[in-house]
Amino acid sequence: MAEPPRNQTQPAESPLSRTFAALRHRGFRLYWSGNTVSLIGVWMQNIARAWLVLQLTNSPFMVGLEATISRLPIWLISLPAGVLADRYSKRNLLLVGQSLQAVLALALAVLAFTGVINIYHILIISGLTGCIIAVNAPVRHSILPELVGKKDLLNAVALNAAVWNGARIIGPSIAGVALGVIGAGGCFAINSASFLTVIIALAFIHIKPVSTEPEKESVWQRIVTGLRFVKAHKDIRVLMVMAAVFSSFGIVYLPLMPVFAKDVFNAGPKGYGIMMAAVGVGALTGLLVLATISKTRHKGLILVFGTLVLSVLLIAFSLVRNFTIGIAVMVGMGFSQSITASLTNTLIQTLAPDHIRGRVMSIFTLCFLGMFPLGSLLGGAIAQKFGAPASTLLGGCAILISLVLVNLLRSQIRRL
Repeated sequence: MAEPPRNQTQPAESPLSRTFAALRHRGFRLYWSGNTVSLIGVWMQNIARAWLVLQLTNSPFMVGLEATISRLPIWLISLPAGVLADRYSKRNLLLVGQSLQAVLALALAVLAFTGVINIYHILIISGLTGCIIAVNAPVRHSILPELVGKKDLLNAVALNAAVWNGARIIGPSIAGVALGVIGAGGCFAINSASFLTVIIALAFIHIKPVSTEPEKESVWQRIVTGLRFVKAHKDIRVLMVMAAVFSSFGIVYLPLMPVFAKDVFNAGPKGYGIMMAAVGVGALTGLLVLATISKTRHKGLILVFGTLVLSVLLIAFSLVRNFTIGIAVMVGMGFSQSITASLTNTLIQTLAPDHIRGRVMSIFTLCFLGMFPLGSLLGGAIAQKFGAPASTLLGGCAILISLVLVNLLRSQIRRL
């Protein structure tokens, strides 16, 4: 039998196939498709809820407080949630979480339609929703390697984030119009119905169980094991600190967007929707670029450069008073923000072994989502006294200083 030609090579992979490589996996394809619709509803609710808080209270501080309360449960729940993610079916945990979020969104809609809603209703439901998000967050992160494997992990992370940011473009655009037509209650009702898509998708996903450690340790002991692993791993430890600083200061402008729209740019609810969509356009573009180059060996270098660009753009945004120029800067902020967050997520997941990944990602959740409420509360307080631009200026300077320290103390990050 003749041997095949030795010089025969595989056909080159097209840029399009590289960009959507993770969609070759059926489970990820279902999950990604379900999220595409559901997250549009989530973003509609985010926009409507923030605008409703500002309408009810006329207080930038209350806008920041609502964002804080929605993330505060991360501090109490995320670490035990990591133990759940390592021990139980991630698919089932997500199914329960998405169903409960649908019920809470429906409750908001009913309160809004009946005209009895007040700030306390919003804060309570935001807190309950935050509890569910705190459980689901490490599960959502750590399920991706089970759906696609490590080879396509960065591509899956980028595409998953691209859905979130694509929804950030579509959701606010719809919400900006819907708020004037069907009100906040209509946006909440649409979000509740949209959860059905991801619930149905999860019902059809079958994941091969990952081997876990024997259940000899208590929940607390397993949490401590995860904390010790992160403490001992120098690269993961530095990446966690970068995630915490990024979340505290790098995205502090997001909960203050209604304030920028109303008080800085005088743009109203439609302008608010356009501003959020601009961030989404930049983020989506960045994630598609990242998905295309997902097999690059220079992930650490791109992470450092993206963080630098974000800090400079935050400082620039604090100085802008022209709406058109502000939109252009927000596109750039979305671009660099999405690349920074996705690369940090991917590098941590790649460095973490399978049996402990859920707990490692729960610590990432604590650093990433858990620090956001503190940044939002601080940002809201600064905005209340000195204005929203001052809050954003502080955020940009804090990230720039932290990046200098990282490069001085752990320059190896650039070579990951």
